[in-house]
Amino acid sequence: MAAAERYIIQVERPGERIDMAAVRVLLGDTGVELDADYGPVPVNPKLGRYVVRGLASPDARARAEAIPGVRFFAEVRQEPA
Repeated sequence: MAAAERYIIQVERPGERIDMAAVRVLLGDTGVELDADYGPVPVNPKLGRYVVRGLASPDARARAEAIPGVRFFAEVRQEPA
């Protein structure tokens, strides 16, 4: 089994109010582990676009990305200069 990687996960739900409980329900059966301390952060509330942070294996990511409005982005850790 491939190791889980950390991602920023975009959830787009126009016309809906998104909270962490809604994101948990949406991604509940995918195997994605959400970071409860991060998100959802509004990116564009007019479009219903929010981001959360989570861990996902390649299989969990594929299952989650099959859900309309869900996209994954690599989370690049910033190190102090």
